[in-house]
Amino acid sequence: MNSLNSSHIRMSLLCYSATALLLLQQVPWLLVLVGLAAGWWRLRVMQGLATLPKPRWVKLSLVLLIALVLWLARSFELFDKLVSLVMLGYSLKYIELHKRRDVEMFSLTGLFLVAFSLVFSSQPLAALLAAIVAFLHLLLLLSLDVKVSFNWAKRLGLWLLAIAPLAIALFIVAPRLAPLWKMPTPSSAQTGLSDVVRPGDISQLIRSDKLVFRAEFSRAPEPDELYWRAMVLDEFDGEQWTRSQIAQQKQAPDSSSAINQYQLLLEPASQAWLATLNPSQVRGGGANYVADGSWQREGESFPRQILNFSQLEPPTSSAVPPAYLHFLTRLPQNITPKVSELSEHLGSGLSPRAPDYPKQVMTRVQQWFLSQQFSYTLSPPAYPGLLGVERFLLDQQSGFCVHYAQSVVILARLQGIPARMVTGFLGGEWEQQDSLLAVRNYDAHAWMEYWDGQGWVRLDPTAWIAPDRVENNLQQSQATAQQWQSISGWGQKIRYTQGFNQLRLWLAQADYWWAKWVLNFDHKRQLSLFSQLLAWLPGSSLLMLTAGMILLGLLTTVLLMAKPWQWRLPNKQVVSLKWQCWLLARRGVVRAKGESFSHFLKRVEQQAPQRAFALKHAINNYNQKRYQP
Repeated sequence: MNSLNSSHIRMSLLCYSATALLLLQQVPWLLVLVGLAAGWWRLRVMQGLATLPKPRWVKLSLVLLIALVLWLARSFELFDKLVSLVMLGYSLKYIELHKRRDVEMFSLTGLFLVAFSLVFSSQPLAALLAAIVAFLHLLLLLSLDVKVSFNWAKRLGLWLLAIAPLAIALFIVAPRLAPLWKMPTPSSAQTGLSDVVRPGDISQLIRSDKLVFRAEFSRAPEPDELYWRAMVLDEFDGEQWTRSQIAQQKQAPDSSSAINQYQLLLEPASQAWLATLNPSQVRGGGANYVADGSWQREGESFPRQILNFSQLEPPTSSAVPPAYLHFLTRLPQNITPKVSELSEHLGSGLSPRAPDYPKQVMTRVQQWFLSQQFSYTLSPPAYPGLLGVERFLLDQQSGFCVHYAQSVVILARLQGIPARMVTGFLGGEWEQQDSLLAVRNYDAHAWMEYWDGQGWVRLDPTAWIAPDRVENNLQQSQATAQQWQSISGWGQKIRYTQGFNQLRLWLAQADYWWAKWVLNFDHKRQLSLFSQLLAWLPGSSLLMLTAGMILLGLLTTVLLMAKPWQWRLPNKQVVSLKWQCWLLARRGVVRAKGESFSHFLKRVEQQAPQRAFALKHAINNYNQKRYQP
């Protein structure tokens, strides 16, 4: 079928619309409108309601459209620009959609764009939608040879399902080679925490339930252990906290005995920092340790990936350069007098030379906070600069975690105690009790660390004011549950209602296993799976295991396509009649299509009389079996 009709154009418009929906956030919306207009125009031409434009106008339009797309995509990343150009070719293919090969080229381009869509989203739902759109393009190709109906669509779907076992087997056993190039990380990938923090920044993250990572444990940690340490902010200029160059220097991690194992499934990110339990040690590479005790991902792009860590026994003592400890006591010169007076009051009567001086100061700071009317809020007032510190401590006394952490760090430094602020996440949501934990943007948290003379001591001032926040997430904590509901969007309120919560958790677990066993099925995981299978099947070699899995997948596919359970064996009368017809065909006497057996018998009596009796006997047996009760 070389000529096209309007049904092919309608089918192509359906494919185009579905593909455009997959890539709507990555390509200019005007480009999609151009493609739909071109498809509608081609349909009218096919129906005889419009005419083809002159070639010179077509060429001029192409040049203008290419220039327009490049201008609209000027702020896109390079990969997004390339996708937009391919989408432009896909859209303008309607101009020359005349013959069968044009539709084939249109469908293949659409399949490429479907594959591109998986670069921008690797969720199971995105993969399912991409599979549906790819199926529509295959139906378009099928329509070139048959009239597509529901039965044909069902048959094509069953064919694709039938080859799934072979595809799965090849996916498992095919060598997982390193890619020839790195796929770009989507520009929209982000997890919220920044290496520059102003008071109030973290409080904005609680409005987002975007997933940051999932953690799978060999042993469930206690709630007060779930401080996911991401960055140390040790430099303060009076307006914002940043990471000093000293803290970002790479170094070898401390070694101690492991007390727990956990695995992080990291979402795509735009920054290199990692949120880990402290202290931890990476297993198998993929991360670098820096001087402030945190971890950073390797490479320049940070896609969805899995990293393995061991949680270590906290060290009894640490070695920190004296120059860095002195740096951690520095503050801007314009600390307000009231804050300085408060610090002097808290440290009065204490000797800085006492071994437990830092602990004594922190105890007094805690007692002072508990004696005041402080409250924990998810919608804190604006506390800009050092004057904001005074307003928070002495006037309004209502804030978020970062306000408490910042204030205690400043009070400690005023007493000459090295202190720094730490940002990361607190807690998470158990998707599988005691084994799989999901950490989202709204779990962002800030606390502080101070030097007690021997090592770093973690101190969370938020726990003084809202202790249940340490044990529960924002939806479950008594201090924050109602506040979070009031500031969350309607979509979040629906997702976290009791009716949808279980479905949400099921989908989350499906996404986890999809990412773990499909997206991150790399060479190491493949070898680990083969090692487990070889342990279960003693005596077999890797070659036999590989060949056996491929053969099993191939046989399963053949069985699903052949469907032997639907076969019906012919009775002996039919077999006998077919045998006689075959013997006569060997002698040159062939039964014509639609020829009755009686007429065929008469021809046989004339052309091959020696075979007529056997044929007559077979026909009589067949008729008796077929038509007589």
